[in-house]
Amino acid sequence: MIISLREINKYMPEINLDSSIEKSINNLGYEVESIKQFSDVKGIKFGYVLDVFKNENSKNLNIVSIKTNTGIITIQTTATNVKKNHWIVAFVEGASKGEIVFGKKEMAGVVSNGMLASYSELGYDSSLLPFDPNGVILLDDSSINEDLDPIKYFNLDDYIIDITTPANRAETNSYYVLAMELAAYYKTKFVWPNLLPKDNYRFRSNIKVSKNEATELTFFEARLKNNKTSLKDILFLAKHGINAKGLYAIDLTNIALLVAGVPCHVYDKNKIGKSLSCSKFSGELEILGGKKVSVSDVLAIKDETGVISLASVMGCENSAVDENTKEVVFEVGLFDPLLVRHGAREIKMDTASSIQAGRALNSQIVFNGISFLKYKSALDCQSVSQIVNIPKVKKGKSVIQSRKKLSIYANCNIKDLSIFDDVEKTLKKIGFSMDKNRVIAPTYRSDIQHYEDVIEEYFRFYGYSNFKPEAPKLELYKVAHSVDNKNILQSLGYNEIRTFSLISSEMNILNPFNFESTVKLMTFVSKEREEVRNSIIPSLLESAEFNLKRKINNVSLFEHGMINDNKFVYGLLSNEKSFDEIKQDIYNFLKVDNLEFIPFKDNELIHPNVSAKIIYNGCFIGWIGKVHPSYNASNFWVAEFMNVNNNLKVEFNVYDPSPLKSIDLTFTINSNEAIASKISEINEISKSFSIMQIDSFTNGDKRNVTLRVTGSFEEINKINEIFNKK
Repeated sequence: MIISLREINKYMPEINLDSSIEKSINNLGYEVESIKQFSDVKGIKFGYVLDVFKNENSKNLNIVSIKTNTGIITIQTTATNVKKNHWIVAFVEGASKGEIVFGKKEMAGVVSNGMLASYSELGYDSSLLPFDPNGVILLDDSSINEDLDPIKYFNLDDYIIDITTPANRAETNSYYVLAMELAAYYKTKFVWPNLLPKDNYRFRSNIKVSKNEATELTFFEARLKNNKTSLKDILFLAKHGINAKGLYAIDLTNIALLVAGVPCHVYDKNKIGKSLSCSKFSGELEILGGKKVSVSDVLAIKDETGVISLASVMGCENSAVDENTKEVVFEVGLFDPLLVRHGAREIKMDTASSIQAGRALNSQIVFNGISFLKYKSALDCQSVSQIVNIPKVKKGKSVIQSRKKLSIYANCNIKDLSIFDDVEKTLKKIGFSMDKNRVIAPTYRSDIQHYEDVIEEYFRFYGYSNFKPEAPKLELYKVAHSVDNKNILQSLGYNEIRTFSLISSEMNILNPFNFESTVKLMTFVSKEREEVRNSIIPSLLESAEFNLKRKINNVSLFEHGMINDNKFVYGLLSNEKSFDEIKQDIYNFLKVDNLEFIPFKDNELIHPNVSAKIIYNGCFIGWIGKVHPSYNASNFWVAEFMNVNNNLKVEFNVYDPSPLKSIDLTFTINSNEAIASKISEINEISKSFSIMQIDSFTNGDKRNVTLRVTGSFEEINKINEIFNKK
């Protein structure tokens, strides 16, 4: 959005704005892309043309006699539009444009005391003006005199500000909203005309309107007493980069877009019918500029005979206003933004109107737009009708107020929210209303949907710079070790299976964990699924036997599943691996080294000669071995165990590069006694690196077992002091 500093200052007449407005606009949540001086001229003067005649010594030069406030001077020019008894603007001796300073110069035998100015030399883009670009400024204005400063007359001491507005707030693309918020921010008076949409009309329109596919569709008629745009309005549009046509009705629609933020169209009343409506159209039509286009399903404004414009996109040639137009119809609508954008794509052209209407507007913006058009027309002495089908403005969005939430976002206690007392007064100036429980948004705000949106308004007007910066309380970054246990078992050579946790009561007799009760279903689908299994091994054996029947002879399976009352275990089965290999797999999976494997001889369904209990920190966590042949005659090694690694804390020790030492210890034990008790005794004394059995000799009812213990020098000394001194 482009705005003029001098223009926006008119809505806040009690203060004088300067270039520091950039900071204020940024503080309100907008983004100033650039701010630059409009003109770089100094010392220019108004002059009254006394006479114009040709320089006989030159083919192109004309001599102009000018009366200024310092006397009569002569200036030569090549411009052909200079006339007697009109006012011109002159770069007199001593005036400057940028770094160029003007002085006297003799041309074709005549001294010229400066240069006559054109609009482009004052800073305007001549391509946007309906004047001859080769001509100089020529005015017939009774309010001008020799002492009047042209810089003030043309508002050349101005800044042009390019602003990026919030994407979700289309209404901010207007002087109305921006000036209102700035006035509230500066705590100064906001001056906006009393639009009085229902008053001050001179005649009644007999045109009928049907909204149909439009959300709002409103208009009024105007009878033009003067169809030429004033110089003031032409220069206003040119300052904002808009092409001024010089035709009053067309230029007024562009002024309304800038001031009120509403797209609108104007039609020659004598070229349209007496009934307007809005509906979709497909076919060929001729848009402004004489270009014929084919469109499909575009939203169009129609009369009895056909399309007169594409809704908020482009007018059609059959209803265009020209220099002969005396009666016009101004139309403003509220349309589906998606359909507006579709219409712009169909004609392959984006206009300022389609871009604005392609965002989320509302009935209040339409009301403001049609009311401003009527007000400005009446102000310019045009004869206007009543507004037909004036929009009904709905109450603003109501959201539940939460002082607690406000205090959390503001990082303060609820009792300290008094810092926002002045902010609440400011918010009321821009249309908010508040009570203890609710906040009602202004009618022109469509973006307020939640209380967080209201909090943003609090902070905008409180000022983000007023919040004291506080360093966040940061904790050391913790690495979350994500371990996929299933992938570990798969990498060890097992294939995952999924089986039912329900089995028959006949199969559910294996109970290695000695559960006191069995979970039985009160109702069940079949006898094969009547109890929750007490061990995962029956399910693994059943699956393995199924695979053997299918001639899959090498089987290694695992499952993570539920047993008994919501207990989860891992089950392993293999006819490819040995007892020791599965035992090592359990070590690798659990990642602990203080497991004990002791003979499992107290369960009649588990083979007593090849099975062992798995003990961790004195607790029974599972078993490894084979089931008793009386339960199942298959020759599979199996294991089931609980995961003890859920909350394993990884600790790092200082690395010791010293070479390890070893010691051999020989123990005499009973021939049927396990060596595990001696290994546990060694582990209690020292944290050794490894303990391996290297020899075993049976002598009658006794057995000599030799263990090789490897560890650091200090740990081996601990063992040596205990065992070799006995």
